[in-house]
Amino acid sequence: MKKFVLSSMVFCAALFAMNPVHAKKQSQDSGNIDFGSYTCGQFLKEAAEGDEEDIGVVLMWIDGYLSGVSGDTVWKPSDFTHFSERLANYCASHQNVKLLDAAKSKGIQH
Repeated sequence: MKKFVLSSMVFCAALFAMNPVHAKKQSQDSGNIDFGSYTCGQFLKEAAEGDEEDIGVVLMWIDGYLSGVSGDTVWKPSDFTHFSERLANYCASHQNVKLLDAAKSKGIQH
C-alpha cells in the first residue's frame, strides 16, 4: 500500500510540474464524465481547478478501463506512474484528442 501512495504522489507531482489538470465533472448537475467525448484539453483545463485525489480517481478509472480492453489484470505502480506521465505529456500537445484515445495510445502495450 505504501508503494501505491508513493507512486500516486510521484505521479501527482509530475502532473503539477507540467501544469496539467485533474478531471472535473463535465456537468455540475449530473456529476458524470462522458469519457467518450472528453478531450485532453478538457482534462488539462479542468484538472488545474481540482485536487490530487480527483486526478488519481480519473486516472485509476482510465487504467481500469484499459485493463478491461487489453485483458491485462496486473496493476504495477511504476507502470501506472509512467503511463500517467506519458498521457499528461501527450495531452499537453494534443488537446483536441479524446482522452480515452490518448490513453489507449499511451497505455496499451501491443
